[in-house]
Amino acid sequence: TSYLSVYETNMKVIYDELVQLGFEVVKPGGTFYIFTKALEGDAVAFCKKAMKYELVLVPGDTFGCPGYFRMAYCIETEKVRRAMPAMRRFVELEYNMKRISKPAKDAD
Repeated sequence: TSYLSVYETNMKVIYDELVQLGFEVVKPGGTFYIFTKALEGDAVAFCKKAMKYELVLVPGDTFGCPGYFRMAYCIETEKVRRAMPAMRRFVELEYNMKRISKPAKDAD
């Protein structure tokens, strides 16, 4: 069950950041991944652009969700936290978008 609390923390970190960046996010209900609407219609192209920022995103087309991408969060929380600044840089530089609100303070 300690893994479950880690996964829940990871999901919250990712979900909160994506929402603050203006993404349309499907909040998970018991999975270890999160589906998010890409910022362009072609999720494959979106995911390829993300690779330049060392982000590994999976196009949702593979899972029957075209236009969305999937992020797994069954990893260490520190890796999730390190990925969020890269996600911000990606969105800001590729799509000229800024965070729309300040990040929530996490209680670990």
